[in-house]
Amino acid sequence: MKQFIMMLIMVLEACSALAVTYYISPHGDDAGNTGTSRTQPWATIGKVNATVFNPGDSVLFEGGSTFEGSLYFGSAVRGTAANPVVISSYGTGKATIRSGSQAGIHVYNSAGFKLENLVFQGAGRTDNSSSGIDFYMDQPGNARLDYIAINNVEVSGYRLSGIAIRSWSGASGFDNVSITHSRVHDNGDSGISSYAEATLGHRNVYVGHNKVYNNSGLPEKTELHSGNGIVLGGVDGAVIEYCEAYNNGWLNAWTTGGPVGIWGYHCNNLVIQYNESHHNRTGTTKDGGGFDIDGGCTNSIMQYNYSHDNEGAGFLVAQYAYAPPMKGIVVRYNISENDGRKNGYGAIHLWSSGANGGIQDLEIYNNTVYLSPAGSGEPKAIYVQEGGATAANIRNNIFQTTGGLEVVNVQQLPGLRFEGNSYWSGEGSLHFNWAGTTYTSLADWRAASGQEQLGDSSLGYSIAPGLQDPGKGGTLGDPYKRHTLTGYELKEDSGLAGKGLNLATSFQLSVGSFDFFGNSLEDRLIFSVGAHQPEPSTLPVTFGAFRAYRKEGVVVLDWETASEQNNLGFEVEVSDDGRDFRPIGFVASKSTNSQSRQFYSFTDVKSAVTGFRYYRIRQVDLDGTFSFSLIRAIQGLEAPAGPAVSPNPFSDAFVLEVHALQEEEVELTVQDMLGRVVIRKVETLQKGQNQLRLFYGEEQAKGLFIVSAVYGGNTHQLKVLKH
Repeated sequence: MKQFIMMLIMVLEACSALAVTYYISPHGDDAGNTGTSRTQPWATIGKVNATVFNPGDSVLFEGGSTFEGSLYFGSAVRGTAANPVVISSYGTGKATIRSGSQAGIHVYNSAGFKLENLVFQGAGRTDNSSSGIDFYMDQPGNARLDYIAINNVEVSGYRLSGIAIRSWSGASGFDNVSITHSRVHDNGDSGISSYAEATLGHRNVYVGHNKVYNNSGLPEKTELHSGNGIVLGGVDGAVIEYCEAYNNGWLNAWTTGGPVGIWGYHCNNLVIQYNESHHNRTGTTKDGGGFDIDGGCTNSIMQYNYSHDNEGAGFLVAQYAYAPPMKGIVVRYNISENDGRKNGYGAIHLWSSGANGGIQDLEIYNNTVYLSPAGSGEPKAIYVQEGGATAANIRNNIFQTTGGLEVVNVQQLPGLRFEGNSYWSGEGSLHFNWAGTTYTSLADWRAASGQEQLGDSSLGYSIAPGLQDPGKGGTLGDPYKRHTLTGYELKEDSGLAGKGLNLATSFQLSVGSFDFFGNSLEDRLIFSVGAHQPEPSTLPVTFGAFRAYRKEGVVVLDWETASEQNNLGFEVEVSDDGRDFRPIGFVASKSTNSQSRQFYSFTDVKSAVTGFRYYRIRQVDLDGTFSFSLIRAIQGLEAPAGPAVSPNPFSDAFVLEVHALQEEEVELTVQDMLGRVVIRKVETLQKGQNQLRLFYGEEQAKGLFIVSAVYGGNTHQLKVLKH
C-alpha cells in the first residue's frame, strides 16, 4: 500500500510538472512564437481556441491589453479541481476580452476551469446575442462535471446573463462552482444565473462578494421574467453571501412575473445571507423585489440580509404553479426598509399557487420591517396574498409603518400563526386587513382572528418599538457577520427588549447563533422582538442558573436572576411531555427593579411517582408581557422502564434521559428508517439520572429515527421525529 501511495504521489507530481503556462500579447506572433514565455507570446484568441490544453495549464493574457474575439473550449479541454485549466492575466492590470456579438467565453461539456482577473465586454444588450461567461453541458446519462472557479472578473454588455451555469440533460450538472469578488453589470437577462433540466441538477454552488447591477431585462422577452441580479436554479447546496444587487430589472416585460435582486428556485439547502439588495425594479406590475425563495425550494433560508427601496417585495416566498414541493423555509434576522415602492407589494410577501401542497413549514421570525408610503401603490408590512395553501409561523417580528399603511394584510387565512410580533403605525393609525375586514387595534384583530394568542395568554405588542433611528438607511459593515445599520437597533428603554418569545424552548426551533448585528445567541434564555437581540445584561430580567432536583419525595426548583427591571414575578409551569405546559404556582419578585443577584425557590409537592416531569419558569413583567426560561426534566421516584427523549419532535438536537443504577458506559446509536447510522457514540453514565444531548443539525434530513441505548445489560429503543 505504501508503495502504491508513493507511486501515486510521483504520478501527480509529474503531471503537475508537465503543466505549461501560455502567454498572449497583442505584440505576439501565433506562427513564429512558442507562446510559453513572455518573450515568445502568441497574439490572438484564435490561437488559443485552436490549442488543446492539459490539466494544470495556464492561459494568460497581457494585463491592460484588449483582445478581440470569443474564447471557446469543448470537451477535449478539461482540468480538475486539483489541476484546473487557468484563464487569467499577467503583468499589470486585467486583460480585456472584447467579444462583440458572441460570448466572452463559452465552455461546452467541460469543467475544471479557473477564470480570474479578466474583463469580458460584449457589444451591449441590443447588439450581443450571448452570455458573457457561459458554462453549458448536455451530456446524457446523469453526467457530472466538476469544478468551476470564477474570481475577480468584470462582465458587461451581454444580451443574456453576465455569468451563466447551465445544464439540460436530465439530472446532469456541474459540481463545486464558485463565483467570487466580481462585478457583473449592464447585461440584459440577468447578472449571475444557473439553471438545470432536473430540479437539482447542480451541486455545491457558492456565490460570494459580488456586485451585480444595471442588468436591465429584455423588453422583447414576454414569456418569462428578465432583469434578475443573481438567480440560482436547480442547485443542491448553494450559498449566496456578501453580495450587493441593485438597479436591476427595469425592462422586464413579462406580465405574469418579474425579476428579483437575489433569489433562488428549485434549490435544496439554499442559504442567502449577509447581502444587500436595493433599488431593483420591474417594467410591469410584477416583482422587482430584493430577495426571494421561490418555487420548489426546500430546507432553505434567508438571514442577515438588508433589503431597501425595491419596487417589489423586500423578502418574498412564492410557490408558482406546477412547482415541486416547497417546505422547510426560514426567514430570520433580516431588515426591510421602504420596500414595495410600486404595485402594492409587502415588505415580507407570501404567495402560493398551491402546487404540491403550496408553501409548507415556513418560519418567519425576528425580522425588522420599516415602511413609509410609496409613490405608487400602497405597500404592506406583511402581505399574505390570496392563492393556494400557505402554512407559516410568524413570530417575534417588528412591523412598523408610517402614514397609516397596513401592518398586516392577509387574504389567505388557513395555516397562519402570528405570535409575539410588534405592530406599530403611530397612535390611532394601526390597520390590520384580515380577509378584507379592517381592524384598527391589536385587541380587536386578536379577538376576531384568534391570532396573537398562546393558550389563554394574549401575545403581541402595539407600542412604539423604540428603534434607534429607523428609515435613515445605512451601510453594511464588516462582511464577516457585523453590520452598521444602527438605526435598527433597539434603544435601551425599548419596550420590546427582552419581550420576545423563546422560540427554542416554546416551539423547539433552532434560532441560530447570532442576530443581524452579530450579537451571540448562545445559551440565551431571554430574547427581544425584531432583528436586534441586545446583550442579556441590558435586558429587563436576566436569568442565571435554573435547576430541578428531588428532595425527600418532592421536586425542588431553584433559579436566580442577575438583574431585574419591571419584574412582577415568576409563574412555574409543568408538563408531562415537554410540550404542553400548565401553571402550578407563582413566585413574586423580591425586587421589582434590581441590579443584584436574587435567588428563588419553588417546591412541587404533587410531582409524579413515575415517569418524567418537565419544568419551566415564565417570567412576567408588570405590563403582563413575559418570557420563558430553559426547560428542566426530572424523573419520578421510581425509575422508568427505559430511557426517554425530549423534545420529540426535535429540530436540531434532543436530550436522552437515562437512569443508571451504577456508573457504567452506554453505547448510543441513532439510525434512519433505511437502517443507516447517523450517530454512534459511547458515553459514561453516572449513578442516578443522566441527560445526554445528541446533536443532529437542522440542516440534516428530517424524518423518523430509531435511538438505541445499550446499558445495564439491556438494549432500549425509542423513536424520535426530526421536523
